Amino acid sequence: MGACQEVRTWITSKVLVPVTQFITEAREKCEEVRRWVEEKISRPVDEWVSRQERSCRELPWWNPLRWFCEIVTILVKIVVWVVVTVGKWVVTLVCQIVTIVVGIIVTMVLRLIAWLVSFFVCLFTEPLEALKSFRDLWTIVLDTVEDVFGLVTVLLDDVIGILEDIEHLLDTLATSLGWLGVILGILKGIVRFARDLIDIVKDVVVGAKDIVLGIFGFSLCRLLRGLTNLGTSAARALLDTGFAPVALLFGAVPLAAVLLAIRIIGAAAAGVRDTVDLRRLQQIITDNVNSALGEGSVRALRAIRTIGIGANPMGLPFTVAARRLFISSDDRELNLQQMHTDGIINLYALAGKWSDCNGDINEPEGEVVYAGSDLKVSYADLQTFLAKGPGSIPEFHVFAITRARFRSHLETAQRKALALGVQLFLPTVGTLRASSPEHVPLNAGEEDPPGDTVQQVLFSAIGRTGKNDDLSIIPAISHFHYVLSSQGKEHFGLTSWFRPSSEDERISGVTYRNRTPDWVFRWVLIHELGHYLGLNHRNRAEGDRSLDEIMFAPSTGIGLRASAVFEFLLLGGEPRFPLDDARTVWQWITTDGAQSLLP
Repeated sequence: MGACQEVRTWITSKVLVPVTQFITEAREKCEEVRRWVEEKISRPVDEWVSRQERSCRELPWWNPLRWFCEIVTILVKIVVWVVVTVGKWVVTLVCQIVTIVVGIIVTMVLRLIAWLVSFFVCLFTEPLEALKSFRDLWTIVLDTVEDVFGLVTVLLDDVIGILEDIEHLLDTLATSLGWLGVILGILKGIVRFARDLIDIVKDVVVGAKDIVLGIFGFSLCRLLRGLTNLGTSAARALLDTGFAPVALLFGAVPLAAVLLAIRIIGAAAAGVRDTVDLRRLQQIITDNVNSALGEGSVRALRAIRTIGIGANPMGLPFTVAARRLFISSDDRELNLQQMHTDGIINLYALAGKWSDCNGDINEPEGEVVYAGSDLKVSYADLQTFLAKGPGSIPEFHVFAITRARFRSHLETAQRKALALGVQLFLPTVGTLRASSPEHVPLNAGEEDPPGDTVQQVLFSAIGRTGKNDDLSIIPAISHFHYVLSSQGKEHFGLTSWFRPSSEDERISGVTYRNRTPDWVFRWVLIHELGHYLGLNHRNRAEGDRSLDEIMFAPSTGIGLRASAVFEFLLLGGEPRFPLDDARTVWQWITTDGAQSLLP
């Protein structure tokens, strides 16, 4: 190893990686604080208030003390929500802004200093390498621009989170007011409409980021991803605004106002529908629990208390053990150098460097970073690695998905699972090292072979053993690709489920892959989690599903029904779980899953 490479290696491993690792951990602490408040303060307080509310209702309806009790309980709900929510978001926002801004500045300065030092060393030892290093200087600039875009998306995510908290408040107030609370569904629908518009803005920012960085970074793969996601966002914007922008484009302002008003009325109607469904969901859960465990039994009462009937968000707690699959550059069996040469992995495309990626948007949005950090691998180090192989540069990891993208999919799953009476808790996203050629691509599918064995081995690597597993912990692994089927098709996701009633007690969990456009495929994770919870591609009546249902699959579904047209054009604007899915899930929870989930 020459002096040029020795200096680069020393600076990277001794300075840049430790500093960026510290910054990454600081950012994760911000998320942990937010989750801690939600799990340790918000939920217990909501449960306490709900118990007080049930105590109020034990009094006769005509008793003025009951009216006074319920009014006080509602006021307590509002006050507690304001205090907890405002405190949570103030701390989260300050923490995120400080850590991200400081991280951007510190990382940029350190990388520039590191580049200058290595440039002058290389200039006197390997002049050609010094000239090549200008590509890395340009990369530092682009990475800083990407970090600034990242700050904007984080802040937009926080706005979305605040609006979701407002939805939860409206839901819990609606529960307190009985059927009169259905009126609050109107407000809920309008808040959700605003949230969806903010989500579109966030997707536009992400798409614009990929376009800018794809152009200036000469990455065709990233450019195509950005253009595709931006086009999807534009289509969503038209649907969510009732095509009002088209009318404005032609100068028809009154028509645009009417179209937008119709769309808002539709969103309000969807909010009322979902509020009614929430009340029905509570009854579905209560009926299933009482039927399975015995109405009034200690076990049934404990289960209902755990589920938080009357609280919001309401649902049986599950924890998603999320893992990002990665390949290590130091691995000798999974040799990245050879995998890149063979076309199994495109290192340059995954790293966002100069690449063509064969013009394919089926590739994952991954990343290539130095081990233990979020610091992107330099162009010079990638070239050195591809020329000399494992061990020639500081260890780096190739991930199948970015942490931000995985977190976004998990939060989408968390939001949608509430319609099933399931509350997903999301710890810090972990990692899982690929250790066999059968992991990339994942040698698993619905055909036999390959079957499900390799996938179950992955789940066993994160602590699963079989039928005695804690089913409230759901392994969820994001990976690169599946092996192609005999028809040349590739899965988007795959679930190993636990269903003793069908003589199926596999090591359970879900895997999935991310691809473009993100809005279309962000539903894959919650679709697979639906399988884990007992749902199938067929509905409860064994009929075909439509596009407006999360459990829709192109291979078995009917595709487009009137319900899908109304849902996307007038109502919620995205796929959902109908109430019948909740009935199926709670049938699974109170039968196959009861021993583990409702002890």
